[in-house]
Amino acid sequence: MSMSMSITPRERTKAMAAGTGLAVVGMSAYYLPVNENRFVRAAFNVVEDEARDTVELLNDSALAISKDKLKPDQKLFLSQLGVAEDITAINAKIADLKNSVTDKNLVKTLKQGFADSFKDCKNSEILRDSTAVKAFKRIRWTNFAWGAGIGFVLGNVLSKLSNSSNPPSQL
Repeated sequence: MSMSMSITPRERTKAMAAGTGLAVVGMSAYYLPVNENRFVRAAFNVVEDEARDTVELLNDSALAISKDKLKPDQKLFLSQLGVAEDITAINAKIADLKNSVTDKNLVKTLKQGFADSFKDCKNSEILRDSTAVKAFKRIRWTNFAWGAGIGFVLGNVLSKLSNSSNPPSQL
């Protein structure tokens, strides 16, 4: 049993066009409704990422202090956080930040706060804080990317199936 699997340029173009068409349709997944659990998870991930970024900047500042080469932007960053230009104060702030996203009770309280504010955030963009805005944005863009990807793949597959005019022969 031998099958020729060559794809002509015309078939390839049709497959790409069908894939692109369904990818555009799939992009409408951006507008799918957001549920509370997904919002809470995304909002917590935003807080966790921000804490991780802050810890990284604090570590850089502590390293600069230890070398006695603290830059003006690092001084400004520390003053905005209310942290003294001291390695002990920076380490205490790092411990607090890490604790805020790892302590079971604090995480539970934070997630409950997101769950309590979900209905208001969902209904009114004006009531969203920066964390809620970032969480909704992440969810929607993830929906968009998955919708486009799945639509493209389905379009290509369906196009190739409809183009195969010679069904496989069975012996």
